[in-house]
Amino acid sequence: MLRNLVVKDYTLIDHLSIDFDKGLNVITGETGAGKSIVIDALTLVLGNRGSKGNIRNGKNKIVVQGLFEIAERPRLVNLCEEFGIPVEDGQLILTREVDLRGRNICRANGMMITVTQLKALGDELIDIHGQHEHQSLFKKENHRSLLDAFGGQESAKLLDVVADLAGQLRNLKNQIKALEINERELNREKETLAFEVQEIKAAHLALGEDERLEEEKAILTNQESLFENASQAYQILQGHEKQSILSQLGMLQGCIQEIAQIDKRFEKDSGMIDGFFSELESLSFSLRNYLDELEYNKNDLDQIEERLATIETLKRKYGFDIEEIFAYLSAISERLKNLGNRDENLKNYQDQMRVLIKKYDEIGQKLYNKRSSDASVLKKALEKELADLAMEQAQVEIQIEHDKRRLSPRGQDQVEILISVNPGIAPKALGKVASGGEISRIMLSLKSIFGRLDGIETMVFDEIDTGISGRTAQIVAEKIQHLSSVSLGRQIICITHLPQIAAMADAHFRVEKTRADDQVEVSFVALNDSGKKEELARMLGGAEVTKKTMEHAAEMLELSHKLKLEQKSKEDKILH
Repeated sequence: MLRNLVVKDYTLIDHLSIDFDKGLNVITGETGAGKSIVIDALTLVLGNRGSKGNIRNGKNKIVVQGLFEIAERPRLVNLCEEFGIPVEDGQLILTREVDLRGRNICRANGMMITVTQLKALGDELIDIHGQHEHQSLFKKENHRSLLDAFGGQESAKLLDVVADLAGQLRNLKNQIKALEINERELNREKETLAFEVQEIKAAHLALGEDERLEEEKAILTNQESLFENASQAYQILQGHEKQSILSQLGMLQGCIQEIAQIDKRFEKDSGMIDGFFSELESLSFSLRNYLDELEYNKNDLDQIEERLATIETLKRKYGFDIEEIFAYLSAISERLKNLGNRDENLKNYQDQMRVLIKKYDEIGQKLYNKRSSDASVLKKALEKELADLAMEQAQVEIQIEHDKRRLSPRGQDQVEILISVNPGIAPKALGKVASGGEISRIMLSLKSIFGRLDGIETMVFDEIDTGISGRTAQIVAEKIQHLSSVSLGRQIICITHLPQIAAMADAHFRVEKTRADDQVEVSFVALNDSGKKEELARMLGGAEVTKKTMEHAAEMLELSHKLKLEQKSKEDKILH
């Protein structure tokens, strides 16, 4: 539910903060006052396309922020978790900025998100219906889902089974397709795989072999330097010169021992020198053995370089390192095995395919039967709703095209809702119904039937009452009020010219356009009871508000209040 909307520097709006209520929120005002601007701004925070051309003159950026309550919307909460958006106290704050460079910055509860993520959240938050738009309910691709939603849990269970079978069939088809490639290509692939397997196996690779060989190569190519340095180190430690480190250390050891016999403070130092002597003597033995082992052999170096070249060739062809080469060998060995068993595998897959197709057709037929039954009920319900809205001649047809060749996770059917509003004219697509008033009534009828089924809590009606007047206007007003009732749990935001709808408002806002400092400013005024009556009188009487129109307005408000009390009483009885 939308609780607050903040708009800054959007076209004619300098700064606007609107607190919306639950139930029916009505926006009215003079023609051209800018009533639809707030809806245009709202679409920005829902992820619709933004334009820097809408930035208010002299300003740097548009800022739109919406505060939503989503505690009772588990699907939205889960979507926030999926996007990594923290949700506290069941609130979601969406912010959108568009600057002069056309750059978009989107945030959800303070965290940066993409426009795509913002759009995904917006699609779950608000359903906007404009006078000239083809709403989601009027798109043919949505009619099947709409009919299935009408079918409830039974349809949902059948759809789960159909989706699972369709997934299995699609996987099998891909496996069969992979086996049914051109015979010549198949033989070429087998030859290539066999060659690669043989080439890798013939190399007799070992994990870590390349690193070990590189170390050996480094030793062989630097043997002269190693021999020179090891010899010099050995001579320093234990050479035959009188000044070798070990001989000097031995003399030092004797001196310290003599001192320690007299001054006990040097006993610790004597022991330390013993340790140095022992460790350096061990190092000298290691150097002597190392010198004995160093023996340059050009053949060894040639063999190592040849082996490393072989390994490098295999790396270029089959993997970044030896481990990757082994992984590739495993994969192609399995593929080669499958190709060798191609005919047997193909037969097994085709057998499985026949069994699954039979199951899919059976469930698909059950789903078609369910949809056909539901379509009959929905047709009657929709025609009744339309009759209530002064469209007694309207005829509804729900076409279901069943095709067993169709493989889809939604079944084998295509669904389209068609309608005729005049006798003698064949039903046609909803979006092709002639007048805006008829489109509005059809949409209201569908929404009245489906109630919560689409799961979207907030609906916006942007001047959908065009072409409606008289008794029909009153019926439309009552339908909209019912949609916003406690039992359906919806929030409605409605821009309207009809006083019948405005009289039903739980919260009423008047749009005013003023001029100051050579700029036009649009503002929204929340009306109290007195303001509601004055605005209704203006809507009823036009430019001149008379005592009579004020009395008429008061009467409309009183009747609306009475109707809402009766509605609430009915809802309370149902709830209890």
